Amino acid sequence: MKFRPALFSLVLVLIAGCSGPKPAGVQDLSGSEDLSFFKLATIGGTRDGDQLPVKALFTDSSSMLNLDLRFRIGTPTALENGTWRWSRSGRLQQGTVTARSVTFLGGQNGPPSIGGTLELLESGVPRYKVVIPTTVLADSRATR
Repeated sequence: MKFRPALFSLVLVLIAGCSGPKPAGVQDLSGSEDLSFFKLATIGGTRDGDQLPVKALFTDSSSMLNLDLRFRIGTPTALENGTWRWSRSGRLQQGTVTARSVTFLGGQNGPPSIGGTLELLESGVPRYKVVIPTTVLADSRATR
C-alpha cells in the first residue's frame, strides 16, 4: 500500500489538534514579567437568559487579579464587556477586557461552561493575556 503525503499531513494536523486545552494562566504581553505562578483560583457565574455574568480570580498567593465579565449567549457567544482589577505591590492596576476567543457550552442539563483567551487592556493598550480553559461555572447565587 502506498502512503500518501496528503494523508500523512492530515494525520499530523489531527494529532496536533488533540493536544488538549491550554492551561489557565496570565502572560505579560511585553515579556518583562514572569507571571507563570498565577493560577485560576475561582470562577463563577449564573446564566440569565442570553446573558452570562462571570467573575474570575487569578492569584499567585501574594496578589489578586479580578475579572468581571459579561458574555452574550448566541451563535457565536461573545464577550459583551469586561473589566479587570489587579491589586499588587501596594498599587492598583485596572482596565477593560477584550476577547481573542470564547468557548461556551450551554449547560442544558447542568451549569454552563465558559473559556477563552482574553486580553487585558490598560488605557486602551493590551498589557496582559489571560487563558481560561473551558470550565464549569460554580453558581454565583450559591455563594451569596
